[in-house]
Amino acid sequence: MQMDILEHHYSYLVSAIDAAAAAPLSAKKALLAILLLDAYVDRLFAGEGDVLAYRDGLAATSPALRLVMEVAARRLQLVTEAVAVPIDEVHRLSEADFMVSVYNDGTVQRVRVALADGGRRDVHEVIAAALAALGPPRG
Repeated sequence: MQMDILEHHYSYLVSAIDAAAAAPLSAKKALLAILLLDAYVDRLFAGEGDVLAYRDGLAATSPALRLVMEVAARRLQLVTEAVAVPIDEVHRLSEADFMVSVYNDGTVQRVRVALADGGRRDVHEVIAAALAALGPPRG
């Protein structure tokens, strides 16, 4: 694939991730970033061999990238839910989140990936880790 096409897709992807981070409670923007990450994986495929094997190989290199692919394939879902803030983490909250936590019994809303085992992962951490695993286009 031409490098300029990959660079354009990567630039659009980073913009979508930035927009999701700027609206941390928007599951819609987080999902768009996830879908674009998944599409970027497809664009990185050189076209020789089995695309599914290629995707599995990439997913094996990064747990976050595997989660992105699972959400994109609709095998996992995003959920917005209240998350307890440990008292020693309160100082890291934004002013708005702090005020929310004061009035909501020490909890804040977060968009998370609902794992098959019942666990949860913060979607923005997953997205950032998946992007770091892929990196920018290399030519």
